[in-house]
Amino acid sequence: MIAYHDNQAVLIQLSGQLDLETGKALSQTLTQLESPQGLWILDLSQVDFIDSAGLSALITGLHLANKRQSRLVLHRLKPSVRLVLEITRLDQVFEIIDTVTDLENTLNVTDETKVLASVNPLAA
Repeated sequence: MIAYHDNQAVLIQLSGQLDLETGKALSQTLTQLESPQGLWILDLSQVDFIDSAGLSALITGLHLANKRQSRLVLHRLKPSVRLVLEITRLDQVFEIIDTVTDLENTLNVTDETKVLASVNPLAA
């Protein structure tokens, strides 16, 4: 689940469905994160479905990130997942980043290669 981790950021890649089972796994993963990761990136590009339990896990993750003075962002949402967030108005609660350029701006990095390397060491 954790694709990349350093002292400033952690990238968690999810796939398939974000439901009761994967929501519990996500909550456990986020609970086990040690500070001081300033940025928690949840890559949802491979998530096709999200239900209320998945939404609950995201909300729990947001509260946990805030408690640890970290920042949780959702990255690369599929239209079906974005629609659920819009219907529930949670798109106004979560920070959503769609592109690598937006991620660069969030990380304050100007070299795309560095961003790709920092977010996914296999992409560099």
